Amino acid sequence: MINWNGKRRWVALILLIAGILVMLTVPPIIPVIQLPGEKYPGPADGFRMTNSLMASIIVWILLILLAVYINRKMPKSGDEAPPGGFYNLFELLFEGLYGFVLNIVGQKYMRYIFSFFMTILLIVVLSNWLELVPGVDSVGFLEPHITTDSSTGAVTYQAGYETTNSGGIFVLNPKCPWISPADTAALTADAKADRAAKGCVTGTGAAVPAPDTTVGGTTVAPATPNAEATPSVADTTKPEGEGSTAAAAAREGADKEYAPGDPSVPWVVTPYLRSPSTDLNTTVALALIAVVMTEVLGFRALGIGYLTKFFNFKTLFTSPLGGIDVIVGLLELISEISRILSFAFRLLGNIFAGSVLLFVMSFLVPFLPWPFFLLEFFVGALQAFVFGLLTAIFMSQATAGHGDHHDEEHEVEQITADNPVEIAPAH
Repeated sequence: MINWNGKRRWVALILLIAGILVMLTVPPIIPVIQLPGEKYPGPADGFRMTNSLMASIIVWILLILLAVYINRKMPKSGDEAPPGGFYNLFELLFEGLYGFVLNIVGQKYMRYIFSFFMTILLIVVLSNWLELVPGVDSVGFLEPHITTDSSTGAVTYQAGYETTNSGGIFVLNPKCPWISPADTAALTADAKADRAAKGCVTGTGAAVPAPDTTVGGTTVAPATPNAEATPSVADTTKPEGEGSTAAAAAREGADKEYAPGDPSVPWVVTPYLRSPSTDLNTTVALALIAVVMTEVLGFRALGIGYLTKFFNFKTLFTSPLGGIDVIVGLLELISEISRILSFAFRLLGNIFAGSVLLFVMSFLVPFLPWPFFLLEFFVGALQAFVFGLLTAIFMSQATAGHGDHHDEEHEVEQITADNPVEIAPAH
């Protein structure tokens, strides 16, 4: 129970007032939402780190630190009293999950299955909860939001913002969405005056410095928004394949760097970190590990006979229902492969949708997004548990042979025969 007497209530009141002031004075910024992980700035060729991969590295570091912490706090003997705090909470959850999984999979392969269950659970839950950390998906590299055709040098301007310089740190200016010169011409005088009063550079009718597009002594003219650039004279007079100077300059201009805060282009933020579970590469990798290790356990438990689960031709010529067994086996094989898609897209869809929900609600209701953060906290934990539990169940099923059910019935019949009085027949 939280004691709200003393300093705590004043801290809560100050935060409440600060939230209201921010909501009334600072317009929210619409984030750029895209499915693939964003790459860090760098050369176009070669490996470039993505923000989701960097977040995955942080998750693994946290897991290593957790393992070191648990190992140091774990009692070394039965006489030693366990420490309190976080270790007790983790031990409680661990023992509860161990008993829960044991009731499902049994004792024989429990260590193998539980190791994958717990590892996947911890990786996924930390990856999911990372989206709740302040600064994730909101603090990052400042980049111009444009696309450049490397062959022609044509520039297309996307939606973005102007920037402000605060103590050497550039931040997006939510009061000044970037407006192209073509769109500025369509604004009314009052609209231009309003933007000028807010301190905006674009959309005011004032001259905006054009970006430096001179490369190697040749001028490459950027296109107007959503239109292709007009080819230069050099491009139209030189035959294709001769490597004209303007064409080469256009290719070099595709990699042009703009000065931070340049008002001639719109700016967006590429986050330093992004939840790994919102990247399909991460979810597919976890799904492949879960499915492949399930098959490994199946071969470990049943040997080469595990293949009869998918290719059951034993009764094809000896039973009138042999064809059905073959079809069932092929359907089982398709089901095994489809688990990769099921695992990957279930986790991706839920967590990516949760991130978008937090973006949208923080934009629409910037003062009261906390219920949605609480919702995503439980959704992240639930999705991690479902991923790990399904892996444990599929692994347990992989260890069961086709004859197991028949053997159990035979064993019950034998016990009944030996003890006809003690065991009553089931109704």
